[in-house]
Amino acid sequence: MKFNFIIGLLLTGGTITSFAQKNKKADTRPNIILIMVDDMGYSDIGSYGSEIQTPNLDSLAKEGIRFREFYNNSICAPTRASLITGQYPHKAGIGYFDVNLGLPAYQGYLNKESLTFAEVLKNSGYSTLMSGKWHVGSDSLGWPNQRGFDHFYGFIKGASNYFDIGEYGQAPPVELVKDNKKLNLKSGLYLTNEITNNALEFLDEQNKTEKPFFLYVAFNAPHWPLQALPEDIAKYKGRYSIGWDSLRVERIKKQKALGISYPNQAIAKHDPEVPLWDNLTYSEKQFWEKKMEVYAAMVDRVDQSVGRLREKLKELKKDENTLIVFISDNGAQGG
Repeated sequence: MKFNFIIGLLLTGGTITSFAQKNKKADTRPNIILIMVDDMGYSDIGSYGSEIQTPNLDSLAKEGIRFREFYNNSICAPTRASLITGQYPHKAGIGYFDVNLGLPAYQGYLNKESLTFAEVLKNSGYSTLMSGKWHVGSDSLGWPNQRGFDHFYGFIKGASNYFDIGEYGQAPPVELVKDNKKLNLKSGLYLTNEITNNALEFLDEQNKTEKPFFLYVAFNAPHWPLQALPEDIAKYKGRYSIGWDSLRVERIKKQKALGISYPNQAIAKHDPEVPLWDNLTYSEKQFWEKKMEVYAAMVDRVDQSVGRLREKLKELKKDENTLIVFISDNGAQGG
């Protein structure tokens, strides 16, 4: 896989750097930030045709490489298993979700035979940092700090609330882990912000070393439940009153202008499980319009977080030597 090739180059760099360090030369290998979002459709950011405000991601796309084809394992945990190990998910032990189905290929956690990218990069002299969603094994023996990460903040399972209370003021605490210590999200905090805050904290701490760093930021947004900050939701008030049928026309038109879609690309056939917008009742339209506003707000907040990460790189004077990769674990969730 391509990722194995990248790791091979880094390991080669490690050999060169070991020689250089003996001669007291600085380690100039690139820093790496890998950002993964959860259940985001490919057209949900501006540089791929979206109406959602994503200036920071659009800037990355403009300044870097934008892919027109990209493959994953269709669902959450297997994609993460392949990403983290560079192997097929069954080979790594996660052919399905993080549940044990009684077979090695479906044991629900990363096996010891499969090295993680954190283990490889740490062995090569990198600081290894992670903030966000793990979802490749719930047992504490397989948590991020036990699989090569120097520091970890986030949650272990596949989904989480973004606030400490639910829609009606009652919900179980948001269970998190920081460097093997369990904690709960404090009242009034928003999880996407906290994932970003801890990533920034790790970068500040890592800056005291002379090592290059690898930072894996695995946002749970925009995965359900749909929960966003009021100020972000307000940006999209009324934007989705046109409905999803008109919205998809808007997006493909923009994609053609951006060169994402071919000029003769037609809109996909209407999914029979999705009703025509004009066939919905007024109440149904109001309900779905609000959902789309909140979804957009969740993506918007991720983009703001990407901007904060880039600002931190500039502050630390590491922006010119850091590779940033932005991907999604799979397409939009269909429920």
